[in-house]
Amino acid sequence: MTLSLIIGLLVFGIVLVLVEIFITPGIIVGIIGGVMITLGVYFAYRDFGDVYGHTALLSTLAVLSVTIFLAFRNGAWNRFAMKEVIDGKANNIHTLKVDVGDVGVTLSALRPAGTALLNGQKMEVHTEGDFLLANVSVEVVKRIQNKIFVKRTNT
Repeated sequence: MTLSLIIGLLVFGIVLVLVEIFITPGIIVGIIGGVMITLGVYFAYRDFGDVYGHTALLSTLAVLSVTIFLAFRNGAWNRFAMKEVIDGKANNIHTLKVDVGDVGVTLSALRPAGTALLNGQKMEVHTEGDFLLANVSVEVVKRIQNKIFVKRTNT
């Protein structure tokens, strides 16, 4: 294999790996790039000896390392990071103002868990296995730590 074909394999393999990292997800392009890099290094060792093989291996690793380092430094990875802050939480046991016997209305279907409005607060509630539709009147039957259990009322 000629030196220009080996260099072509290495360059095209590096390009495919970088395309995989920065543009297309799915791993197939990256695998093809990795195979091309591996073949380029293998042919460099086989056809031209240790000096060219080491040069091909080290230059490929250097180019990939510098590119990934510069991507981190310039913020190219920021598009992969989640920017939203999830501030939702389940019922906080210290702020619950719900007692057994309180009455409210379901805001979502309870299958068997869902959301209900109790004492003016939107809360996660559970039934004891029943399925209830939205806008159904419910009564608190028990509280176990931060879990609130309700049942349908007859009103």
